[in-house]
Amino acid sequence: MKKIMNLMFCIIITNVAWSQDFHVASGGEITTLPGGVLYAGSNVSVVGNLTVESDATKSGSFIVQGNATGNITYERHISDTNWHLISAPVATYSVSNFIADASNNVAQSGASSNYGVSYYKNTNTPTKRWTYHNTAPTKENQETLANFESGVGYSMKKTTAGNYTFTGALADEDVTVSIPKISSGTNFWACVGNPYPSFLPANNNANAVANVLSENIDKLDPSFAFLYIWNGTTYAPLRHSDPALQLAPGQAFLVAAKSANETFTFPKALQNHQNGTATFYKTSNATPTISLYVSNGSASKSTTIEFLEEATTGLDVGYDAGAYQDGTPTFSLDTHLVSDSKGIDFTIQSLPTSSINSNIAIPLSVRAAANQELSFSVSVNNLPKGVDVYLEDKKNNTFAKLTETSHKINVTKSLNGIGRFFLYTSSKVLNTENAPLANAINIYKTQNNVLRIVGLNTQNNSTLKMYSVTGKKILTNQFVAGQVKDIQLPTNLATGIYIVNIVSEKGEYTKKLIIE
Repeated sequence: MKKIMNLMFCIIITNVAWSQDFHVASGGEITTLPGGVLYAGSNVSVVGNLTVESDATKSGSFIVQGNATGNITYERHISDTNWHLISAPVATYSVSNFIADASNNVAQSGASSNYGVSYYKNTNTPTKRWTYHNTAPTKENQETLANFESGVGYSMKKTTAGNYTFTGALADEDVTVSIPKISSGTNFWACVGNPYPSFLPANNNANAVANVLSENIDKLDPSFAFLYIWNGTTYAPLRHSDPALQLAPGQAFLVAAKSANETFTFPKALQNHQNGTATFYKTSNATPTISLYVSNGSASKSTTIEFLEEATTGLDVGYDAGAYQDGTPTFSLDTHLVSDSKGIDFTIQSLPTSSINSNIAIPLSVRAAANQELSFSVSVNNLPKGVDVYLEDKKNNTFAKLTETSHKINVTKSLNGIGRFFLYTSSKVLNTENAPLANAINIYKTQNNVLRIVGLNTQNNSTLKMYSVTGKKILTNQFVAGQVKDIQLPTNLATGIYIVNIVSEKGEYTKKLIIE
């Protein structure tokens, strides 16, 4: 039998490895300093006090290879009073006790009596999905929360910078979380987070063998197969190709499940320690990249297009990142897939490097209120010399070279998505006479019986014909396109591949369509 060590005194440690069973007896105190690690290679029992600290630049870690009993305390430092996504680095700690601890300085709204502790309830009305702790709930997004759930992320806010103190048991095995948290409705987003008092590798560049994203990617929606990390401004998707990220103790994020009743797993074996600050960031590298911006004078939005050898013009799982949206945004900038669009807004789109100078049209999804001036601009990295970025405005029938200067447009009617603006990269000067029709038209199903046509902006009749793969004519429809046109399809279409042919004054376009 291994010797049990009884610690009856105060120990302050930085980096300690303990290979035998480890016991903190009543009256004993151990504190792991910020940046320090206590590693127990066997079993642990805590009766006294064991505290792990963090500060603005470093986080302490406590890693137990065997079984653990008893409670520890983790002090998660927060450097400001902004909202942060936080997960409890201990299991089963009372939310009421957490709020009652005056040192946590949990914010409270005077108008609603909501506390600055909320979880993501996907079945709520859009814009009301963050559901706040409230001791007398009367509204949809108010609840009296019981305990912090291990592996669940919370949006939290302090009144002053300082520590959140969590006290509870260690997660003693792999932690699994239901995504979404409530299995109903059609919104499958959930907030989850690191449940351990130690670091976890988030992506391949942090650990190519095993990491949180790779362990769970088959549970995520293929268009949103990322960890969406709040960076203070937006939910930024973290991909395997992004710089290495180690999830710090208490770091939470959003994920989108591919369906109801999925589970997200945090493997205990992935725990490790990091001495430096865990910071989410993007890097500039050799990848040709376009960052497109739009400003309305008071706010700015952006979207990213990158060019990779292995990418396609359709959906590249793990590379094309759908945009997180809680309801319909009032001001946003995204793209739609160049090929096989399903009507999803993407905040990052990857395209093949061979398409850089092929004049393909990238559909832009822009939402903005009426009667304001919009300013479009770009920053580019590693585009081939002589290749410029052009913005097409189909309503005004213009092309603007954004690599030379920003382009301002007065919007008289509200913008509600795709249809008006397209982005091109070309070494040739583009204008309305030489933009290929086939590259500008985008056709996809919004439902199995609704076909949406985007980018065919004519004032005269166009004709759509639809055929089965055997050549049988299924549908003929004459229409005036506008910027976006929806066409009702027969409701009794069999599953299979169909051919859609469009003839207009601007030319002819043909595309395969899959009915599922």
